[in-house]
Amino acid sequence: MRTRKQELISDDLKPFVCGILKEYREKYNYSLEDLSRALNYKKNRQTLHKYETGSLNIPYEIFFDIANIFNISSDIFNEIPMTKDEKELFEKKMIRNYISTMSGSKNITARGEKIINSYRNASYEPISKQCELSIRLLDDSMAPFYLKGDRVFFRKKDSYNNGDDVVLAVKGNVLSVRRLYRSQRVVILQAMNPKYQTIVAGVFSDDMILGKVETMSREVR
Repeated sequence: MRTRKQELISDDLKPFVCGILKEYREKYNYSLEDLSRALNYKKNRQTLHKYETGSLNIPYEIFFDIANIFNISSDIFNEIPMTKDEKELFEKKMIRNYISTMSGSKNITARGEKIINSYRNASYEPISKQCELSIRLLDDSMAPFYLKGDRVFFRKKDSYNNGDDVVLAVKGNVLSVRRLYRSQRVVILQAMNPKYQTIVAGVFSDDMILGKVETMSREVR
């Protein structure tokens, strides 16, 4: 089956991608046959040679597969000159690739895609492979523990305990963090900053929680 044009890296980006492929294949001393084997023979050595020389446009899926094989840092993608539209497309393809390969679970794949598409501050941050997804905090409701602008990485759990910092939709299409406490009668979702309302819920399901906070990052200014 012929690959659709929108699934192929564009002619403008092709020279940069070709250079990355060759650089890392040689860095790890892989032959084209070695790379074909590592890809489970999705593509043969002749096709990989055409990708590397630029005589054939490489599909996004194969490029990200190769990036995973050689553990290519996402930082290198920032060095590729792109238009705004190309960058958005590239990031969407990278997110979809990550979600579809992070565990092999179709349920998680659908869930991850839904979260990214539904909440405007949710995204995948490639520097962390310990967590499924991350959010950029848009307020200081959890200060001083988490500040506005912090990126919080979270993971879905089978159950949650008192004192866990959890990610959920407090309002609209924005995700926030709250500290979870349970009693026999109610669930308390505490905002650590007293300026913000703490939520007390008589009816609450763990399905409303998108995940437990595992780690965070903060830009130093």
